[in-house]
Amino acid sequence: MEHELVVDNEVFEALVAARRGFESANDVLRRLLLDSSRSTGPTKNVTNSEQPRAGQLAALLERGLIESGDDLRHERVRSGQVFVAEVLDGGLLRTDKGVYGAPSPALKALVGSDINGWQNWIHTRSGKTLSQLRDSL
Repeated sequence: MEHELVVDNEVFEALVAARRGFESANDVLRRLLLDSSRSTGPTKNVTNSEQPRAGQLAALLERGLIESGDDLRHERVRSGQVFVAEVLDGGLLRTDKGVYGAPSPALKALVGSDINGWQNWIHTRSGKTLSQLRDSL
């Protein structure tokens, strides 16, 4: 039996960012919602503040090197273009193009070509690249 589900753009982009390979939307939701609840190990009650982190910036958040709501910035000097992203709970990034689980795809969506987001996003509060922050872990 199949059902139609309507989601807003932000939820849809998070679903796309959570995809692995060529997974369907149903496969992503099954993995995130069902497979994790069927783990064979010991379980514990998880509060909202303890939800697992989904994005690649999770370790930086957990160590306090960045915070949810912080801005990331990339500037193309020659063209004068400036691109921004916001760090979200769960280690995700939000741009005006959507929500992403990793820095490089988020920046690629903005600039239109492959680019290393770890080396090119600048954390505005610290003035360091994500790569520099990651190296300090």
